[in-house]
Amino acid sequence: MLSSPINLINQLSYRQIQNELKRRRMDSNGKKNDIVKRLKVVYEKELKNQTTNLTNFYDLPNEIFRDIFDYLCPIDVINSFYGLNYRFNELIKTIPMKLKCNKLNKNEYKRVLKHIVPKINLQLYSLELGVLSKTIHSFNSEISIDLFTQSYNFTQFVNLRCLSLTSPNLEQLKSLFQIIPSMLSLRSLRLLEHDYYGSQNETVCKLTLANNHRYSMKTNHHLSHLFIETSPPFKTLTLIQKYFTNKISFDCIQLNIRCALFFYPHSLTYIDCDGLSRLVSNMNYLKIDVTVGTYSPAFDLIRRFPQIQHLSVRTISKAYADGHQWAELLAQMSNINKLDLNIYLDTYNSNQELQTFQTKFWLERQWNVECSKKHKNSSECKITYRSNQVR
Repeated sequence: MLSSPINLINQLSYRQIQNELKRRRMDSNGKKNDIVKRLKVVYEKELKNQTTNLTNFYDLPNEIFRDIFDYLCPIDVINSFYGLNYRFNELIKTIPMKLKCNKLNKNEYKRVLKHIVPKINLQLYSLELGVLSKTIHSFNSEISIDLFTQSYNFTQFVNLRCLSLTSPNLEQLKSLFQIIPSMLSLRSLRLLEHDYYGSQNETVCKLTLANNHRYSMKTNHHLSHLFIETSPPFKTLTLIQKYFTNKISFDCIQLNIRCALFFYPHSLTYIDCDGLSRLVSNMNYLKIDVTVGTYSPAFDLIRRFPQIQHLSVRTISKAYADGHQWAELLAQMSNINKLDLNIYLDTYNSNQELQTFQTKFWLERQWNVECSKKHKNSSECKITYRSNQVR
């Protein structure tokens, strides 16, 4: 009578055994019949197997540990895993590291310099130095950079590809540019400035100056990309243009101009465009992304780069949706042979703006106006021009 249900026990899963045991205990009115006893034995055996088959943390493959390390900063990786065993030590030596030191206080920073940096110098590919916040008293960017350079030379980091400095002074920039030719792996230099006006500041304009629209990083060039986030009076940019123009060049320079709205539009007029042009080895591409303001400051800025052949403009400002003004500007830029123009407009009031791009100037160049909704329920349309031939 009991043989049939007992033979089925070995076919039950762990969860089924657990549920069946509970049910039969309730049905047996406290009497442990043979099936209940057998179920209990199988259940305890299965429970033991489940316990012994649990995956141990140290049994995980290296690929999973690499994924884990990618989510952690180098400081946490070293503090949590380095020194646990030989395997972890060797694995950490193969992980590319990105070290950010710009949010540490002075004591934390000194500990990182002493205990963390020596362990990751060979796999460090990105390094950020300086102090982003002005609230860290008695510790500023100049001190932070000096502490690092007193302990290390940038050339020690043979795999360093990206270097970011916040508010370096002139002497620090001079020292850096002297050794850059020896930093064979360096491809990108980021120079940031303090946000002195806090939340009042926002990025009002982005500029990209490059040898071509792809501005790809050349493997045979020591340093190809310079990124500067700057605010009026453009301290870092001014230092570079004053002391290093004609001494070092780049394939691409990107500028993020941040300022409070009351500075705009006059902030763009203080940019030394001639100096910028000389910092790019063979500049023929200009990209400008403008978020606020009238078209006049941006147009004046574009005119100061007469050598460009490819112009790309993106804006959400309705002031730029004037085909007559664009025609006047482009007629003065004799070298431009390619234009990318993206303007986002309110679809309910766009007809008048679109008509200004249908004049003889635009038709002769066989440029088409594309007006399409960005999303199904969006109230924006996008004017897009892409042409390989302007004239």
